[in-house]
Amino acid sequence: MARFCIAQIEYLSQELIDHMRNAHNLFGRGASELERAQKTLKMLVAVQDQWMGEIDLDSEQR
Repeated sequence: MARFCIAQIEYLSQELIDHMRNAHNLFGRGASELERAQKTLKMLVAVQDQWMGEIDLDSEQR
């Protein structure tokens, strides 16, 4: 019985290590994706501001 428990502990320990490694990788990728989303949002806001400025200039010229 003790050998079976030791085998279970070894197996579950390895499972835990694998799950923790996967979670760590997912957090890393998630942080990278969030950074890319933030950069895209900043570019979107900048383009919108530029467009709104052009609309204002067009309306002033009329």
